[in-house]
Amino acid sequence: MKGAREATAFALIPVVVAAIVFLPPWVYLALVWVVAMLSAWELLALFRRLGQPAPQAPTLVILGVLLPAVWLGGLPRTGALLALALLAVPVVYLVGRYPIQGAAAGIAGATFTALYFLVTGGAMGFLRTAFVGTLGVKVVLLHCFTIWAGDSGAYYVGTRFGKHRLAPLVSPKKSWEGILGGTLLTAFGVWFCRTVFFPQLPLSVAAGTTVLLAVLAPLGDLVESLFKRDAGVKDSSDVLPGHGGFLDRSDSLFFAAPFVLAVFLLFGVLV
Repeated sequence: MKGAREATAFALIPVVVAAIVFLPPWVYLALVWVVAMLSAWELLALFRRLGQPAPQAPTLVILGVLLPAVWLGGLPRTGALLALALLAVPVVYLVGRYPIQGAAAGIAGATFTALYFLVTGGAMGFLRTAFVGTLGVKVVLLHCFTIWAGDSGAYYVGTRFGKHRLAPLVSPKKSWEGILGGTLLTAFGVWFCRTVFFPQLPLSVAAGTTVLLAVLAPLGDLVESLFKRDAGVKDSSDVLPGHGGFLDRSDSLFFAAPFVLAVFLLFGVLV
């Protein structure tokens, strides 16, 4: 539907920004939790569409319990919780008496889903909570605004001028022209954030973040497209008019989050 993409964005972005800036951190974490759970549900549905007996409800329970535990335990305990998820999924599959035929594929799909969203969703939460004072708010806003800008640049430039296909077998509509537009808007997004509310961001970190997000945001989108093409669907769902599903909307944000977190923890500002 024409204009549905813009209408959905205008409706949701103020809610997300309010959760990041004006409300307590737990509200933002709750929002990330909900998006991670819905995205995981859509990914498991894609696996099941392919005939893989990925246990849906148990995997979502594991993710739903362990994701808040990751945030409460902090970065030092994250590895242990990831190991727990890795071992819990096959045990659940075994005791739940799921089909033996296709067990390897079912366990692999469920395990990947749980670990992927524990890593990426966990990083999305830590972008807000792992830094002192208001720095976490600025890091999250920089992450989200820049990816949203890059995504918009890629979409509109690619739609208008795209002729040279980037990955026709995985995502037929993506073009190199769109990548160029996304890169330019990514650079603008970082510049805007640094100018308006993040002046203490070192220029070297700003430049590194620009390069990182210009590469990782479309890469995350393409990784998700692999699953959709394999399942023979265009979108992960039709929940969000003009955008598809929650997995379609969160793929770039979640995929890039661990890398951005690492950059800011290693090289970013601390006060």
